[in-house]
Amino acid sequence: KRLFLISLLAYVSVCFAFTNASYSRTVAGMGYDSQDLTPISGIEVSEIVAGEIVQTVLTNVEGHFSLTASSSKTTIVFSDPSGEYKSSQMSLDTDKQDCSHLSVPLDQN
Repeated sequence: KRLFLISLLAYVSVCFAFTNASYSRTVAGMGYDSQDLTPISGIEVSEIVAGEIVQTVLTNVEGHFSLTASSSKTTIVFSDPSGEYKSSQMSLDTDKQDCSHLSVPLDQN
């Protein structure tokens, strides 16, 4: 009887840990110039959840970015600190779509 209670307690603890684990899905892709299709480096890629920026990464020299989404329903905003390109945003549901190979064309100002 005691072994059964210990086993049950361990099982419930493991289930609780998995249901409260933090959410994580990869959001990745490439930002590029919509006219000449060249990759753009230095674009800020920010995740916004409930109106708050939760993280920001920059595109690398090849235009690639990658971040781990903190929520299944998230908004990703692309902005150019230099002001050469217009900002863009997309709403994502990482549970319903593959967000690991996004293609993001950006228009010049």
